[in-house]
Amino acid sequence: MQTITELPQHILIIQQRQLGDVVVTTPVFKAVKKAFPKAKLTFLTGQKCVPLVEKDPYLDEILAFPKNKGVLEQLAFYWSLHKKNFDVLADLQQLPRCQLAALFSGAKYRLSFAPRHWYKKFLYTHCEVPENTETEYTSFSKTRILSPLGLVPTEMTPQLYLTEEEKKTARDILERLGITENTPFITLDATHKHPKRRWKYYAELVRIILAQYPQVKFFIIRAPGEDEQVKTLLEIDPKRAVMPQNPLSLRETMACMSYASFHIGNTSAPEHMALALNIPSLIILAETGMFWHFDPKNPERGTARQVEVRLSDEAYQTYLKGLKMYQAGNNPDFIPEKYPLINCITVENALEKFAELVSRPFYE
Repeated sequence: MQTITELPQHILIIQQRQLGDVVVTTPVFKAVKKAFPKAKLTFLTGQKCVPLVEKDPYLDEILAFPKNKGVLEQLAFYWSLHKKNFDVLADLQQLPRCQLAALFSGAKYRLSFAPRHWYKKFLYTHCEVPENTETEYTSFSKTRILSPLGLVPTEMTPQLYLTEEEKKTARDILERLGITENTPFITLDATHKHPKRRWKYYAELVRIILAQYPQVKFFIIRAPGEDEQVKTLLEIDPKRAVMPQNPLSLRETMACMSYASFHIGNTSAPEHMALALNIPSLIILAETGMFWHFDPKNPERGTARQVEVRLSDEAYQTYLKGLKMYQAGNNPDFIPEKYPLINCITVENALEKFAELVSRPFYE
């Protein structure tokens, strides 16, 4: 791979979506700014992702892709990128809009991961790094894309930044729900837009934890339109399983999470947000690649642990057996849409892992 020896003056990093993907991109900003403190660093992302990084001290400028604009407005946006005179561009996602940005940018050096389609190679000057591996946390893979600049992944823990005013507002929100400074509480992410990523045993898990830990409360996280998914959780104990009447903004959610003792939830954005806020987490592992899960080789002391609840091999084989019988027409009651693989994870599995997390929430 050809090394770039020129010192960059203006660097553009592109990560269009999703929320969790943007959170795990934050170590890249720090690595770039430490290596090139005098270079201007611009980040291009989707509009809904901007609040995640708007207080990041390593970014000099944040741009958002235009939403629902006509062709002329879109072209005007990409031409505005060209006029910013980027000399280095790093496309971390290769979605169509990201590729258009790379094409229009005029950057001398355009970096990305190895494309899946041969014709995309013409968009980039450096694109030999594999997209992801099963052994590296995704922040490492993203930083490796910038290896032609001499960047070597080191500390890859995501970080989110809050103001004191935001934290004070969060404290007020929590206190209105009966969560004081001395109240240990767990943030709970039990919703997902995809049914196959919803674990049906959250209510049972919450009941047991509330019984085992009398001082603990649950702060339920949900997005607009997800009230029905959390209805059963609120009915468990209205004083100890609580949430604001209206969904919070993304930054309000982050600020409230920052005070939590633990986080429990799916493999989705709040998982990465909890890690970035240094909150120990229990993750119900859905069908996602291992590179999305934080498992550091040499963690910094005091870094929050993420303990994952995985499907046992025995349960997985049982599921596959039922699926094969269904596909052969011998098990009509086994409908994959009604029996997501994630629901083969038992409450007992989750409780065992939660006890492990409580006994050792941080790396020592």
